[in-house]
Amino acid sequence: MTNQHDALFAQYTQSWENKNLTQFLACLSDDVIITECFGAIYIGKTEAEEWFQHWTAPAENQVVKWDILAEFEDSTKNTAFFNWRFRYVYQDKPNIFEGLSQVTFSETGKMTELKEYEMAFDKTRPYLLSK
Repeated sequence: MTNQHDALFAQYTQSWENKNLTQFLACLSDDVIITECFGAIYIGKTEAEEWFQHWTAPAENQVVKWDILAEFEDSTKNTAFFNWRFRYVYQDKPNIFEGLSQVTFSETGKMTELKEYEMAFDKTRPYLLSK
């Protein structure tokens, strides 16, 4: 993991925690493509900015904590993978889930593509035999 990529993704997550649009946009290339885990896609900084503002503008919406749990990098493809836990309140409803971001970086170090994958926070063991 390059320190630059690690630091930029940390800056990106902090921008959500702090509702800081300037910090958010500083992480992105002009032609960024962001795909959320439920299928929404934002192409270019303008759409990314609209998404960020829509999500963060209401006072009741808040990213409580976005913990980065692990990082991995494929330097040949200038791509990193970040495993994380996301605690938030959206429309006054608290929630938590885990996920993974696949992030591709430009030669100048900005995020050019971000794909989000979600995993349920509560885990079950359906084949665990009860004793």
